[in-house]
Amino acid sequence: MNPNNPTGKILTSDEMDAIVNAADKVGAWILADEVYRGAEREQEEETESFFGKYDKVIAIGSMSKALRITWITHWLGRSATRTVDSIWRRHEYTTIAATMLSNHLAAYALSPEVRPRLINRARNYIRNGFPVLQGWLDSQKELFTYTPPQASAVSFIKYNLEINSTELMLKLKKGSKCFHRPGDSFGMDKHIRIAFGQEKEVLEEAFRRIQRALESLS
Repeated sequence: MNPNNPTGKILTSDEMDAIVNAADKVGAWILADEVYRGAEREQEEETESFFGKYDKVIAIGSMSKALRITWITHWLGRSATRTVDSIWRRHEYTTIAATMLSNHLAAYALSPEVRPRLINRARNYIRNGFPVLQGWLDSQKELFTYTPPQASAVSFIKYNLEINSTELMLKLKKGSKCFHRPGDSFGMDKHIRIAFGQEKEVLEEAFRRIQRALESLS
C-alpha cells in the first residue's frame, strides 16, 4: 500500500524502484493499493503511483468510503489482456454492476473541476485532526509511542499495556463507545490504529471517552 495502511508511510522513489527491481528479477506482479493517494498530510503533491513503472503492475484506487466505487488500472504490457479478463470475471461473479447513480456521482467527483476540491477537503480534515490526536498522545508518553503519519487519516500507535490488542479494542469499545482497529488485524500486537479525520469537537469527545475507559482499566 502506498501510502501505507495503517502507518501512513509514503514510499520514496528509491524504495519504489527497489520494489520494481525485485519484482522484475523473478517476474512477479505488483498489486499496488493506492487508495490513500491524495490524502497527504505533509506534502501538496500526490504520492507517486506504481502505474507505468513496470508492466506487471495492478494499481487500485477507490471511493469506497463514499460511493462503494473502486477501480483497477493495469499497465498495458505483457499478459495484459489475460489479466484484465480474469479480473472482470471475478468482478462479474460478485457484482453484476454498480448502480447508475453511483457511477454518475463517481465520474463527477473524479472530474478535473471537482476532484481537487474533494482532495483539499480530505486534507483539511486530516491536517486539522492530527494535532488533536497528537496532543492527546503526547500527554501520555508513558503509555503511547507513535510515528506521525505522512498521509491518510489513520495513525498506528504502540501502547504500553499488558493486554492483547483485540481484547483492548473490545474493552475500549464497550467502555467508550468508540471503535479502533487492533494491531492483531495487521499481525502486530500491542498496537492500535486510530482514525483522526474528523472535526475537532468530535475527536476531543472521542479521546475523552477513550481516556476514561483506559483509566477504568488501570
